[in-house]
Amino acid sequence: MRSARASDVLVDLCTQRDYLTSGGARPVLNVEQVRGNLKKLMALARWMKWPLISCMDARRPLDAIGLRDCPCVIGTAGWQKMPCTLMPSRTCVESDNCLCVSLNILQQAQQVILFKHHRDPFTNPKLDRLLTELPGRRFMVFGVALEESVRLTVLGLMLRERRVALVYDACGFWNMDEGQMTLRQLEAKGCELIAAQQLVESALALRGPRRLAGLRHRRSVA
Repeated sequence: MRSARASDVLVDLCTQRDYLTSGGARPVLNVEQVRGNLKKLMALARWMKWPLISCMDARRPLDAIGLRDCPCVIGTAGWQKMPCTLMPSRTCVESDNCLCVSLNILQQAQQVILFKHHRDPFTNPKLDRLLTELPGRRFMVFGVALEESVRLTVLGLMLRERRVALVYDACGFWNMDEGQMTLRQLEAKGCELIAAQQLVESALALRGPRRLAGLRHRRSVA
């Protein structure tokens, strides 16, 4: 496994069935666009061996009692991540109030999956530690929802003086106007905005034309 010190780090937020399937409890408006670009990003991550930090919404069943169409309830089908967002080498870190998580965890597995119970991913102290202290050239953020968890994550990373890029067309939104306003706000604060295809082409160009051609002929994992 490549050291995170020598690599960009992908930050994947709430790419779960309830948000990214048409029959989910709360699908985003741009489902098809996000799903297509997620496949590109994940195929690239597998090939480039980029470390991946994934955060999932996790609502306890008791908290969902009385709520209609509550998304991402633990144990339901809608809570599960989209299959294309799972790396073959991955580990899950349980939520608690302890900071005890090794910064070497992404040298042991390509993907670490953590959970959050609120909109702000930094409310999970283990995720906060990883995003604050993990070595990485650049943190590339995408997922759901642009105007909520994605926005809070990008602002939190920038507050911690991390270099951040937002893969904007791999971000789902529920309100188009708020999503566009979020993009303008983050760009004004210094966040790099990059399209998924642009990221793919710039990353693969560094590997040379032969390898680029090889990846183009591979099948995407859906």
